[in-house]
Amino acid sequence: MPLFAYRALTAAGERVSGEIEAADDRSAVARLQARGLIPISAEPVAARAGAPALATRGLSRAVTEATRELATLLGAGQPVEAALGLLIETGEHRKLRTVLASVREAVRGGKALSEALAAHPEAFPRAYVGIVRAGEAAGSLSESLLALVQLRERSEQLERKLVSAMIYPSVLLMASLGALAVLLLVVVPRFAPLFAQAGAELPTGTRLTLAIADLLAERGELLVVTLIALLVGFLVARRNETVRLAFDRALLAAPLVGRIARERATAQAMRGLATVLGGGLDLASGLGLVKDMLANRAARAAMERVLVEVRQGRPLWSCLAETGTLAPLAVRLLRVGEEGGRLAAVAEHLAETFEERVATRLTRLVALVEPLVIVILGLLVGGIVVSILAAVVAVNDLAF
Repeated sequence: MPLFAYRALTAAGERVSGEIEAADDRSAVARLQARGLIPISAEPVAARAGAPALATRGLSRAVTEATRELATLLGAGQPVEAALGLLIETGEHRKLRTVLASVREAVRGGKALSEALAAHPEAFPRAYVGIVRAGEAAGSLSESLLALVQLRERSEQLERKLVSAMIYPSVLLMASLGALAVLLLVVVPRFAPLFAQAGAELPTGTRLTLAIADLLAERGELLVVTLIALLVGFLVARRNETVRLAFDRALLAAPLVGRIARERATAQAMRGLATVLGGGLDLASGLGLVKDMLANRAARAAMERVLVEVRQGRPLWSCLAETGTLAPLAVRLLRVGEEGGRLAAVAEHLAETFEERVATRLTRLVALVEPLVIVILGLLVGGIVVSILAAVVAVNDLAF
């Protein structure tokens, strides 16, 4: 059986580490618990020997792992300062260790954990700090941290699915463009002198193909620079809040991807709502944090309007229905949950439903894009080949 390197606490609060054989990480945790230990982490030895896991991960993933370990340590009775010290000693993400060291110093100075975390928004966003603050107020900090871990893991899992779904179509598109470039820059120019020497009247398609090939040969560098400039300009413009808001609104209204974008916003909103309500926050305070969990700026602006109206006493489902930002099914079920006093449970169910739905729709979209790119490439390549063959036939007819 594989070996797992573990870190854990004894019943007396002492830190221990070592290796244990188990079928998987869950079995390793179960075996440690059977020994009377409180597991902090259990990782395959092979994975640890290969590359430093957290060091190569992004800051967001490292924060999620650190939050899980902090929740475990606090749940085992460790003081906040001591738990932070352990995370600093054992952490492998350099930037996060620096941030946690600053947080520990602030806690030593008498600040609450949430206040210390708020000083580092690059690692701990406003929604994260708000949930921690709610846990401190309710005396359930460890439980709030565990809820945060689940929220972040769900969000990261959805992001990974989005990225994974777009990798193959992107590679296929780049390969298609490369194939067209080779045809137009290498293959087609070799036929141009032959056609010129023959002096035959070339078909319209052939003349168009040769003109495009000449344009790429003579102005290729300018076209590449223009495309790069447009891409850089787009990326810079996306940092502007006004441009980003307009882009996100257009994304929600788009005919095909708009439905996926709306359902993704619904999944994020419902996951956030279930987390904040489960952590003991009231609806108005919770919505203030939920809006910060939405990636789409248009959905975030809509949630700000909803927050204002909810504070005025209007039902949540009615406010959401007017915005038209979230999926209609979610709004209908939220009405049932709100009227029945089961809003948190309904939000949890909706989060799971729409997370799965987004993943399914992405899979279907990729399945549609892949053959579409192949068909378009085939038509373009076939058009170039046919135009060249038509010119060859025209030249041969002239010779005879």
